Amino acid sequence: MRLTAFWLALALLTALPAYSQPTETARDLEVEDWLYLGSADEATRMAWVPDGSGRLFVSRMSGEVVVVMNGAVQPTPFISESFTQGHNQEGLLGMAFDPDFANNHYVYFFAAMPSFTLQIFRYTDVGGVGVNRTVIVDGIPGGALDYDGGGLTFGPDGMLYFGVGSLHAYREEDDLTKPSGKIHRVRPDGSVPTDNPFYDGTGPNVDSVWARGFCNLYGLVFQPGTGRLWANASGPGALQIFSVSPGDHAGWGKYENNQPAGYLAPMYSYLPGVFDEYWFTPTGAVRQNGVATFTMIDDNYLESYSYRKGTRLLISDVEDPSFNGEFYVTGHPSSRSFTVDQPEPDAVSGGGQLKRWPQGEFVMGGMFYEGTRFPASYSGNYLYTDFRGMLHRIRFAADGSVATEDIIVNREPGGGFVDVNEGLDGALYVLGYYGWILRVTPVPGGQAVIVSSSDLVIPEGETKTVMVSLAMPPMVDVWVKVEAQGGGGDLSVVEGGSLRFTRENWSVPQFVTLGAAQDADADVEHAAFTFTPSQDFPVVTVHAHTEEDEVPEEPGSDGGVDGGAGVDAGTLEDAGTAEDAGSLADAGTQVDAGTVEDAGTLVDAGTGLDAGTRHDGGTVPVHMEDEAGGCSAGATALPGVLGWWLLAGLVWKPRRARR
Repeated sequence: MRLTAFWLALALLTALPAYSQPTETARDLEVEDWLYLGSADEATRMAWVPDGSGRLFVSRMSGEVVVVMNGAVQPTPFISESFTQGHNQEGLLGMAFDPDFANNHYVYFFAAMPSFTLQIFRYTDVGGVGVNRTVIVDGIPGGALDYDGGGLTFGPDGMLYFGVGSLHAYREEDDLTKPSGKIHRVRPDGSVPTDNPFYDGTGPNVDSVWARGFCNLYGLVFQPGTGRLWANASGPGALQIFSVSPGDHAGWGKYENNQPAGYLAPMYSYLPGVFDEYWFTPTGAVRQNGVATFTMIDDNYLESYSYRKGTRLLISDVEDPSFNGEFYVTGHPSSRSFTVDQPEPDAVSGGGQLKRWPQGEFVMGGMFYEGTRFPASYSGNYLYTDFRGMLHRIRFAADGSVATEDIIVNREPGGGFVDVNEGLDGALYVLGYYGWILRVTPVPGGQAVIVSSSDLVIPEGETKTVMVSLAMPPMVDVWVKVEAQGGGGDLSVVEGGSLRFTRENWSVPQFVTLGAAQDADADVEHAAFTFTPSQDFPVVTVHAHTEEDEVPEEPGSDGGVDGGAGVDAGTLEDAGTAEDAGSLADAGTQVDAGTVEDAGTLVDAGTGLDAGTRHDGGTVPVHMEDEAGGCSAGATALPGVLGWWLLAGLVWKPRRARR
């Protein structure tokens, strides 16, 4: 990374103001300008010292490593190397702490040295100041036009990994006798392990090479639990993020974002500074079994692989509007088509186009979030910076592939984001090349499905309606699927089993009708209705049970216990002589349902146990108290939201987006 490239990037950024991302910051995040380092900018890396001291080290191109304590820059830097910023543009590019820092106090640096050479050296932390400069790796040729690399990290094997860029902007054949365009692996003292994949001792290979075929490697970080090294590589045609194993070949300089079989394809990629807008074929929108396939016209110069799995796209102007909205790419049936999830009825349509907003210019430093301050949905996510001024977030599917990719903080143009790190307080800290450090924290109570009721009693043969909305505007369209769990089939979703929320209608309540079937028994049925969003935030559960009514028997089978006066078994349907129900057990005298146990008096459903009084379907029967409890996001719906529901039938207006 060299200063001229940053000024070039800034010029490119300011040339594209019309196509900036529509959102500045994800709705579930708060961003503050935490610290300005001072008039001298050129910040390149930051990391908290792993000794509990609370110190934050920030390296600068000029060779100074600033110490920050308690949110303030300390007067004494950790080190002060002297690099010129003239024609050669030397400077600090990478920084890493030794895994055994608590004992040896080593801090490692990657630097572009005078006379176009690259070097890795370390300092020992003594009393807060770096001493005993020791060269670890030397003699690597440096390059021009900001292709030196600079990624530096320790692996779970205790080895030191570093990335050397291609050193030039032009493409050349990959060569194992040269260190350029490769990830290297050495011991902490700089010696080379003999188990490196291309180690040949006295042979011509550069023995430290661990993986190859990368244009410019700035970010290197190991993914917890997998042992795989994630590498951020910027090139003239694509910005690529790789998950690398020993011996992998990522294709540079023959391939960039179009690697054939046998080469390492990126986990995710995007194009530098590009606003995409491409049309579909006349029948290019097909939806089947909840999956929509879009086919691009042949005169597009990009193929579908340019939209990697997880890419967020805006689909618009399709003749059938149910295809339109914002979606994440899920697959690639062919080189001209891609798929997205759309849980809507099967359909075929034509026309329309995709749009993809610019996602950056240079992919920089990254990290895996393992903290607890953010919601559980952030755990294990890959967060990385782009120099344009963007913090990206990758979430993973169950198979480890990219599920979604979003820009969650956007300060373009000119934000100059170069690194991201988790603070001691669990917040995210984002470093800008121009001297600013941002602090990012979650907004209390993030995105949620809001349901008007969390507990329902539904009379047999009747229905109840609940209303559903979202807590805040979604980044992409959200479907909410409603399903019944349990209930023996007596409780079901009658209408509204699939709801779609967009940035425009997220606050407008949608209706779901739940029903209870009429049955012949008196058993109370229980079910849980789940409201499951298509995005990664909590499922809401609404508990429901039936209110049973006794089904009367046919009059012809009345056994002498009359439900009233007009069908007295002792009068109109006297059973006979010896066992005359009218003499010995006349239901009209001793057991006449109209007298002693007349359903209209003591057991009259309209008086003693009137469903509108003690067994009202809006409350809980005495014998069922404490059985119908439940917990859901609907139970904590905001008063303002409830107010919307109370105004059902009026014109709904969306709430303002959280800024």
